[in-house]
Amino acid sequence: MAQGFTIERRDHLCVVTLETDLTAALVAPLKAALKEALSAGATGVELDLARATMLDSSGIGLLIAPANSLARSGGRVRVTNASKDIRTLLHSMRLTTRLDVPDRA
Repeated sequence: MAQGFTIERRDHLCVVTLETDLTAALVAPLKAALKEALSAGATGVELDLARATMLDSSGIGLLIAPANSLARSGGRVRVTNASKDIRTLLHSMRLTTRLDVPDRA
């Protein structure tokens, strides 16, 4: 977890557990890890944001990039355990049309 996240593969699902906020400091290593997982055949991404209290514009971009890639093949990005503030932000930006964001997980 030295980089602020862990990744686990469950068949074709890539499960990312963040240990910190989804900000610019985390984007580069996480983007590389997600790209590798998608190249290896992952058809879905689940991001567990239980420990994240905020995300910045870089973090939002990181959510959108795999969502766009996966949409071409029918896959989806699911955001789980997001705080009320993060869910409200994603809803207000209408990103829930591209991301699966449960009301509460």
